Amino acid sequence: MITRQIIKLIFTLSILSFIVSCEQNKDIRIDSEYIGRIVGFDLNCSTCILEFPDDNSQIKKEIGESPNNFYQTINLSKGEYEIGQKVRVKFRKPEINELTACIALYPSYSYKNIFITEFEDFSNLNFNDTIELSYRECVYDPEDHFYICLDSVLNDSRCPTGAMCIWEGNAEVRFRFEKLNENPIFFNLNTHLSYTKDTIIDNYKISLIGLDPYPAIGVRYSQMFYKAQLIVKKI
Repeated sequence: MITRQIIKLIFTLSILSFIVSCEQNKDIRIDSEYIGRIVGFDLNCSTCILEFPDDNSQIKKEIGESPNNFYQTINLSKGEYEIGQKVRVKFRKPEINELTACIALYPSYSYKNIFITEFEDFSNLNFNDTIELSYRECVYDPEDHFYICLDSVLNDSRCPTGAMCIWEGNAEVRFRFEKLNENPIFFNLNTHLSYTKDTIIDNYKISLIGLDPYPAIGVRYSQMFYKAQLIVKKI
């Protein structure tokens, strides 16, 4: 009787051990792109430390909480990055064999580690040319170190194609102007001439010249589908 109980206990413990092992080795991949901000560099490994100010709750859910909401990249070299600069990334939890000695044995910080699977620097801003921004996309000016980003489309009441309307309607779009290590400035621009179509920030004139796609009857577009066209001029 005792032998059966021991065998049953060993079997149960083996199953539990197997389940825990599977959970620990589970490769959690994040397919969505996130905008990270460079907040520092690992002192031993010269890799980047990121924060995700717009997606803290989602990152915590997928990767887990990390001190100060900072995450240690194990394969994004600091290279030409500087503190405050942004980068668009996809990432996952690292495998044990991907952790280098300097991170595994001599970590500079206690931040959670992430493995960058894809990354892309923001495209540089071209003054006086038409710039197209998708949802949460940014352009960067490497000279004065500022970003202009499409934050969201607040509303789109433009008269749909094929509809009979008493006026052409308006779409209101929110943007973000942000200099390195400074608080962001949010501003709204509109497609209709009766509303604000341009603004001036730090001697830069920013004008909204278009928003796609144009509304269609019976179709609702999510934020991901919108693309705004801007022109930025130095004044």
